[in-house]
Amino acid sequence: MKAYEFTQVPSNAAVTTAVTFLVSAWFVLAGGAILTDQHSEGTLEMAKTPTSHAQVTPDAHFQIVVEARRSSAS
Repeated sequence: MKAYEFTQVPSNAAVTTAVTFLVSAWFVLAGGAILTDQHSEGTLEMAKTPTSHAQVTPDAHFQIVVEARRSSAS
């Protein structure tokens, strides 16, 4: 009976390395784009002006009363 020989399967290390490199490069480029983004004038003006918060009063007031008795068995 002839012994079975396992053949060497090429490694996928090159593929995983390339994908990791591309994802890392994308994150570096996206981070650089965020850091160097020039904001528009409208966005800057909107950030500088204080916003007015409306005072909202509730239409109804609710009161919850909880009553309980202690059990006599201790």
